Amino acid sequence: MTETIKDDAFDLLEALKAQLKAHELDAILIPHNDEYLSSELTPDCERIATLTNFTGSAGFVCVCINREDALPLEVANRKDESDLRKIEHEQAVFVDGRYKVQVKEQVNEDVYDCFNFAEITPAAYLCAILPKKSRVGVDLKCISYQYYQDLKQALSIAGIEIVPLEENLLDLVWEDRPKAVCSPVEIFPDEYNGCPSMQKRQALAQTLRDRSLDATIISSPETVCWLLNIRGRDRDFLPIINCRLVAYANEALEWYVNLEHLSDEVQASLEDHVGHIDIFPEVGFDDVLQRLSSSNCTIYVDPRNTNAHIFDVLYSHGAKVVKGLGLCELPKARKNATELAGEHKAHLKDGVAMCRFQAWLDDLTKASNITDLEGYQRRVEDIDEAVLAEKAEYFRRIEGDFIEPSFATISALGPNAAMCHYNHAEVATARKMGTDPLYLIDSGAQFLEGTTDITRTILVGPNLTEEMQLMYTLVLKAHIALASTIFPPGTCGMQLDAIARRPLWEYGCDYEHGTGHGVGHVLAVHEGPHNISTKSSNIPLEVGMVTSIEPGYYEADKYGIRLENLYEVCPCSQQGCQHMLCFEPLTLVPFDTRLILRELLTPAERSWLNDYHQNVLSVIKNAASTLSDMEVSYLTTATAAI
Repeated sequence: MTETIKDDAFDLLEALKAQLKAHELDAILIPHNDEYLSSELTPDCERIATLTNFTGSAGFVCVCINREDALPLEVANRKDESDLRKIEHEQAVFVDGRYKVQVKEQVNEDVYDCFNFAEITPAAYLCAILPKKSRVGVDLKCISYQYYQDLKQALSIAGIEIVPLEENLLDLVWEDRPKAVCSPVEIFPDEYNGCPSMQKRQALAQTLRDRSLDATIISSPETVCWLLNIRGRDRDFLPIINCRLVAYANEALEWYVNLEHLSDEVQASLEDHVGHIDIFPEVGFDDVLQRLSSSNCTIYVDPRNTNAHIFDVLYSHGAKVVKGLGLCELPKARKNATELAGEHKAHLKDGVAMCRFQAWLDDLTKASNITDLEGYQRRVEDIDEAVLAEKAEYFRRIEGDFIEPSFATISALGPNAAMCHYNHAEVATARKMGTDPLYLIDSGAQFLEGTTDITRTILVGPNLTEEMQLMYTLVLKAHIALASTIFPPGTCGMQLDAIARRPLWEYGCDYEHGTGHGVGHVLAVHEGPHNISTKSSNIPLEVGMVTSIEPGYYEADKYGIRLENLYEVCPCSQQGCQHMLCFEPLTLVPFDTRLILRELLTPAERSWLNDYHQNVLSVIKNAASTLSDMEVSYLTTATAAI
């Protein structure tokens, strides 16, 4: 059911339209991301959520004031006339397939049109709704240079001009905008990072010299924190500080950061940790761009991970720019031996915590044989999605060196699991246990040793249907299909993606999110440049990379299923295939075999699952000496061969 738009959000929309008129604009495009192009936002950058109530991690909003009557928009690859979409309002929200259910739950469709931008792009919408010579305002600090170029080309065909905004117009009218977060810099010790900052900066400088480049601009805080081996708490779930950096071919570094991040204590130890580094206030970053532009330097910049404002300043001052994938992105993605050892330690802790959680949940529900429904209802009457999420986090917190969750836990019962990124904290009332057979929990942790991310779909109640078991089995088959794949070096995520989807495709089903994403080391749980999806995944997987495998199936208003493990990309040890690559599991948590239609699994799939479960049982039992008898009993049963 669509929420009614809040009065303050409606007032904000009207105030924004007044700004459009004052600036002689016909429309404005508002991206989800902030000036660092991060999807994990601080409260002061939650612009779309504040304006529309939509809280997803990706999207755009278009607001128009001078629209004209437009023909219906055609959905990409439409099959018939029913795929034509009518434009009804002066403003629209654009999301990807992960949020097609959530956006309708959160956004008032009496005020906003809602579109999937895989089918209808913001550019197509603006071209349909605006007359020629219209002016569209865009804050270039919040979109990548690559997207800016694509948008400008698409709009220019329709005679529409993009107007770069000197100030974000929404910020001008957002009266109760929260204050920006500024946390202390934290040293990330070499015993955990495996490569001192001096070695990283020397390697970066050598790469610049090898390519005849003078400098590179790094505007991703995650990459800066990786390079300097520091961390922070500027954002929930992402242990970084907001900052930028310029690295030179002579190994010099200029770090642009809010000086409030740096206590006297940290500054005293920082040089020992990273070597000499020149530190400047971040507010002066445009000054260095102008200086670089006038110094005859050749500057390397990543157009997909750097905002368009930075390129605009460089080009407007005559800079010599070379574009390409950020020079630190692949070295960051290829985990070194220390980082990989840490990931295994972190996943062992995570496995113990999740096995304890699932044992507690199994004991609570006794869902494998619910014959006493009244007794079951009494046991679960006070348990809702929030309680479940808190319990899972509790079991992680009691493991050593827990920092924080790696993202907001997706704790979803029944129909809520059909929303890929559902958050129980954002609804008026979390759903209670009692009637739903399936529970989906997608959760993870930042430990000092590494970052985890796991999804399980679990039987927790009555009313299980054969359709649910079928779809669970197909999703499991999809997971196993990719997890067991052997592939040659040079294979990219787009090639691997179809392997996971085939078991679902054979039944006429699919899912609208990627199959896998890279994972950082005590950094972003979604890390590039590699991923496994149907598009934009042309980076080959390499030894040492960490990736998720997470196929799913979602039935709107009914249920959702997703099964996710993290894997390390390794050399294959199979006879005759040592020149190939494979996936080795990091995650150590049982799948719920009670939901499997076993006759649909092939012998090879059963063998994979039994081997995986035997490893989970062996490793967890040997490592977790404090497991209770109940937890050992659960683990033994849950990992029994099928």
